[in-house]
Amino acid sequence: MADAVSIALTISALIVLIGFTANFLFKKTGLPDMLILIFLGALFGPALGVFDPTSVKSFAPFIAALALAYILFDGGMGLNIKKVLSSSRKALLLAVLGFVFSVLGVCIFTVVTFGVPLIYGLLFGSVFGGSSSIVVISLTAKIKLSDQGCTILILESAITDILCVVISLSILDVILTGEANIVAIGLGITGKILLGLIVGLIAGFVWLFSLKKVLSMPFYYMLTLGIVMLGYAVSESIGGSGALSALVFGLILGNERDIVKLTSYLKPDDEKVTLSVSKGLKRFEAEIAFLIRTFFFVFLGIIFSFSTLYIFIMGILLSALLFVTRFGAVWITTAKSRLKKERPIMTFVLTRGLAAAVLATLPTQYGLLYSDLFINVAVVVIVTTAVLATVGVFALGRKKETTPNHRVPDEEEIEENANGD
Repeated sequence: MADAVSIALTISALIVLIGFTANFLFKKTGLPDMLILIFLGALFGPALGVFDPTSVKSFAPFIAALALAYILFDGGMGLNIKKVLSSSRKALLLAVLGFVFSVLGVCIFTVVTFGVPLIYGLLFGSVFGGSSSIVVISLTAKIKLSDQGCTILILESAITDILCVVISLSILDVILTGEANIVAIGLGITGKILLGLIVGLIAGFVWLFSLKKVLSMPFYYMLTLGIVMLGYAVSESIGGSGALSALVFGLILGNERDIVKLTSYLKPDDEKVTLSVSKGLKRFEAEIAFLIRTFFFVFLGIIFSFSTLYIFIMGILLSALLFVTRFGAVWITTAKSRLKKERPIMTFVLTRGLAAAVLATLPTQYGLLYSDLFINVAVVVIVTTAVLATVGVFALGRKKETTPNHRVPDEEEIEENANGD
C-alpha cells in the first residue's frame, strides 16, 4: 500500500514538473506542450501499464466537470467584456456552422465506412460536433492571434459544448424511445444556454460585490474557487450549462473595473473606484487552471487505446474530414472581415477533447450497439486533432514570427488589453 501511494505521489510530482517544463519550453521554442503531456499519459497508461485506462475512464465525468469549471472560469477572467459583446454574433455563427458541418460530415463518413444506421451516424456527428473548451483556452493563451480571434474561438467552443451535449442526449433519447421531438430539442438548447447565462450572471454579480466583505478573511481565494464549483453544480442541476456559467462568472470578475464604473455611475471620480479582484486572486486561479489543465492532457494520453489498425486509420481520416468542415465554417464566418488573414490558424484550432470522450461513453452506459466503436474512434480523434492543432499552430506561429515588420504583442500587453486596463 505504501509503495502504491509513493508511486502515485512520485508520478503526480513528475507530471507537475514536466507540465511546468513543457510550458516553459513552449514559450521559449514553440514546442507544443500539449503533445508532451499526452505522450506522458500514453507512456504511463497503455505503454507501461502504471495506470489502467479502463479504470481511469470511470473518472471521466468528474474530471470533465472539474476541468470545464476551472479552465472556463480562467478563460472568462482573461476576456474583455466589450469584445465579447462585439464578437458574440460571429462566435455564434461559427459555432452553428461548425457544428452542423461536422455533424453532417461525420454522419456520412461513419455510415459509409462503418455501416452504422443513420441515427447512429448522427450520434457520432453530435459527439464530435464541437471543439474542446479546455484545449481551445489552452491554445488561445499562447497562439499569435488577435484578441477578437481568441474571443471568438473561446465563445465558439463554449457554445459547441452545449450543442454537443444537448443534441447527443436528444439523439440517444430518440434511439431509446423511437420518437423524435424537434421542438423539445430546440427548447432544450435554448433553456440550457439561458439558464447557464442567468446562473453565471447572478453568481458573478453577487460574488463580485460580496468580495469586499471577505477580502480581509483568510483563504478567500479558495472560497472563490468554491463558488465557481457551486455555480457549475447549480446550473447543471436545474438543466443549465455549467460550463457557460463558469465562463460568465469569470468574465464578470475579470472585468470588474468596467462593471464597477457602469454600476457606480453616481461616483464622479472613476479613479476612486476600488477593486476587489486582486492580482493575487488572478494569479492563484491561473495556477489552479494550469494544474488541472496539465493533468487533463495527461488523462487524454492515459485513456488512449489502439484497438485495430483499421479503426486507427479511420480515426485519422475522420480528423482530416473535421479539418475540412471547419475550414468551410471559418471561411464563411470570416468573409468580409478583418479576420480573413487569421483563417488558417483559426481552422487549426479544432481539437476535440474530454467532452467528446465523455459523450462517447454514453452508448456503453445505455447498452447500445457500436459502444466500443464510439470509444475507440473518439480516443483516436481526440489525440489526432490534438496533434493536428498543436503542430499546425506551431508551424503558423513560426511563420508569423518570420514575417517582416510584424510585431506581436507580448503576454503582458495581451493581458492588459484583455482586462481593459
